[in-house]
Amino acid sequence: MKPQEQFALALRIIGVLGMIYIVRAFVRVPSPTNLALIVRLASILIGAYLIRGATLLVKFAYPE
Repeated sequence: MKPQEQFALALRIIGVLGMIYIVRAFVRVPSPTNLALIVRLASILIGAYLIRGATLLVKFAYPE
């Protein structure tokens, strides 16, 4: 496994763990304030990007 693939896998794992954390936060406080809701939605978007592989981050870390 190449270092780029290992880095991408680590990013995916971090994304999954982040999504789990955010889902748990929604379960604990089902109706958060507006600011907390915006932060959680932004976190979900970042987690989804990481789960998809974060190609821009991988290219930045390992330029061709």
